[in-house]
Amino acid sequence: MPGSDLQSWNQRYLAGEFGFRETDPFVMEAHKKYLQPMLRENSAAGSNTGLDLAGGAGHHAIWLAQQGWRMALADWSEPALEIAREKAAAGQLMLDIQQGTALDVVSAYASNGRRFGFVLVSFFLDREVLPWLPRILIPGGLLLYRTYTEDNERLGNPRGPRDPRHLLRSQELLEIYRGMKILHYNETVAQKGVAELIAQKMEISPTNMENRE
Repeated sequence: MPGSDLQSWNQRYLAGEFGFRETDPFVMEAHKKYLQPMLRENSAAGSNTGLDLAGGAGHHAIWLAQQGWRMALADWSEPALEIAREKAAAGQLMLDIQQGTALDVVSAYASNGRRFGFVLVSFFLDREVLPWLPRILIPGGLLLYRTYTEDNERLGNPRGPRDPRHLLRSQELLEIYRGMKILHYNETVAQKGVAELIAQKMEISPTNMENRE
C-alpha cells in the first residue's frame, strides 16, 4: 500500500481518532454463537488461537483475549500497535503482535505453517489477501469477515472508503469462499452498505488428503 496512506493512518492513530473503540456487536454475537464452543480443553492444536488481521489498536483482539483466546494482532500501523501493547499490558494480557501489511503477514503465516482457530477481518479489504485466509485456518476453523460494500455510498453513509478497491461487490465473499461452509451471511440494505460472513474451513477427510493445505 502507498506510503502516504500509511502516514495518514499513523497520524490518525496518533491523534487518538481510532485508539479506543467498542467491540463490534457482530464480533460479540459471533463469539457467543460460534467461537465460544471452540474453547474446550484438550481440543485440536491451534483451535484456541485467533488472528485479528488489520486489527488496528486491537479493540477486538483485546476483548477476545479477555474471553480466553490466544490472540495474534497484525496491522501495518506501528502507532496503532503501540496502543494495543499498552492496553494489553494494562490488562495483563498476552498478545502476539505483528507489524506489516496484511498480505505480508498472511503469506508469511501460510509459508511457515502457522494456523489459527479463527481469523477476524473487520472493516478492511485487500482483495489480494482474501484467497490466503482459508490457508491459515486449521480444519474446522472459522473466518469472520465484515466490511463495507459498494452500496455504502449510495445509501448515504458518510463513513467508509469511496475507492472501489476497498469496497465489496454484492455477494463477493460468497463467491470467493464458496469452498467453505457458510454459517452466516448478511448484506445490510439500509443506512449503510456492509457485508458480513462467517464461514468454516472444511475438515480434511482421509479420502481427500490430496487437498490438504
